[in-house]
Amino acid sequence: MKKISLSVLGEKFEIELEDEFFEFVKEDLLKIQHPTPKELLFLILKNKKEMFETNKKIKNILQKLDKK
Repeated sequence: MKKISLSVLGEKFEIELEDEFFEFVKEDLLKIQHPTPKELLFLILKNKKEMFETNKKIKNILQKLDKK
């Protein structure tokens, strides 16, 4: 586990993350340290797009499994 401190929009947070997950989100955490509104918007949209695409893939897999 990795304990980190970060500041987002003037608020300070201390969070604990699994090492692998920290490596996965490290770049995004750095981006939100001092974000512009545009960077926050793109980060949110990027995240939602990834979730949307993942959900589509899962639904397709489930449909294929149901047909068998």
